[in-house]
Amino acid sequence: MKAIQLMGYGGQLAFDDVPTPTIARDEVLVKIKSTAVNHLDLVKASGTVRQILPIDLPWIPGHEFSGVVEQIGCDVSAYALGDTVFGVSGMGGAYAEFLAVKPAVIARRPSNLSFEDAASVPVASQTAWQGIFTHGHLEKEKTILIHGGAGAVGAYAVQLAWHAGATVITTASGDDEAYLNSIGASRVIDYRTAQFENVLREKVDVVFDLVGGEIQKRSFLVLKEGGYLVAATQPVSQEETARHHVSGAMMRLAPSADVLGRIARLLEAGTLRPDVASVYPLQDVAQAWKDIARNLPGVHGTSPSGSGAEKRRSHGKIVLRVA
Repeated sequence: MKAIQLMGYGGQLAFDDVPTPTIARDEVLVKIKSTAVNHLDLVKASGTVRQILPIDLPWIPGHEFSGVVEQIGCDVSAYALGDTVFGVSGMGGAYAEFLAVKPAVIARRPSNLSFEDAASVPVASQTAWQGIFTHGHLEKEKTILIHGGAGAVGAYAVQLAWHAGATVITTASGDDEAYLNSIGASRVIDYRTAQFENVLREKVDVVFDLVGGEIQKRSFLVLKEGGYLVAATQPVSQEETARHHVSGAMMRLAPSADVLGRIARLLEAGTLRPDVASVYPLQDVAQAWKDIARNLPGVHGTSPSGSGAEKRRSHGKIVLRVA
């Protein structure tokens, strides 16, 4: 099969022939139709976090995907040949024509989504779900502040929180206000012109921090006692949580077929909507990485190989089409 391989930390990406994966008894083989580009791919490839997130080189990147079930292990009964699915591979491997995965990390592709749109969903949507519900314990009539609401995870968090009946406040660029209002935000605070802690009149029940740094430190000032601060980018100071009588935790995505199945039903109902910025052919991944690296300071990807991207939105996920 064809696949993209990273040959060395910080090095070039190669489009090569590699062996097709052999599935275990409890796995399925998915013929990949599309995969999405994530910051995590670039961070792992840079080698800056190799002590925490090591990879075996050569490494096939790609953590989320959509495709068709091609083979089924003898212990798997939940899927049939030809089923269309989407999901997350914790170890990567989705920048390829085939991927072996366990049923516990996939769900059936929403019937109203293209393979490109479906591939953009699993990581961001599950991170948002687990951030605000599993760790943030968000409920109806509560108020949540989401930092970075216009990003991939933030946009799903806004939609999910609104659907749950919460009041949604988010920090973002003022240019994104109309977009965020359209997906459920009742208030957008422009981080360029105002400090959120100075303009919020009432404290909030949950803060979902997708930015980190000083933003996280200042977030304690707007949390109610007993509230939750959930961070996706850096650990939460336990000294600050004790001082302000709140709970705080840094989350890490735990892929779940159950959660992804619930998200799929919301997508089919039109309650959630995916957001894809650009679609590239798989072999143009170097250009896709270059584009996403512009928003990831300190991480260097690969040299561009020319772009065949189809531009669709100014924000949203970058997707690779596997042909």
